[in-house]
Amino acid sequence: MATWQLGPFDNDDAVEWCGRLEDTAPDQRESFVRRTLEAAVLAGHALAPEDAAQAIAAAATVLQSIAGTRAPDSAYAPHFLLGRKDIRATPPLRSLATRALDAALAQGSRWRLRWAEDVEEEEAFVVIEELRNSLASARP
Repeated sequence: MATWQLGPFDNDDAVEWCGRLEDTAPDQRESFVRRTLEAAVLAGHALAPEDAAQAIAAAATVLQSIAGTRAPDSAYAPHFLLGRKDIRATPPLRSLATRALDAALAQGSRWRLRWAEDVEEEEAFVVIEELRNSLASARP
């Protein structure tokens, strides 16, 4: 996973995922996000780092849908969704997003191990924990 910053959209896997999201028909985007999150939850701590990066991007997309505002300052975030109702951030979808982030953050997870001993290890975890907390507390 090539990562150039710590944001949820600032790596190659997330950028590719956002490209596929944009190419998905608007009425299928919510399902696309849901499938990404479900795969992460099913994989649990065995979640591959590239799949975790996509799940993190999906969770951040759910948060963007709740807030109705621009996602983190990344040129690669799905800004094309702003002002649209393609993804309804229902309570079950929010819960699924939170559980997907839990899988990425789990002790011993492959995503977490990928960051082990990296100079930005703690900062990477904080970004995802903040995303998780924002999802839990966001008001539609």
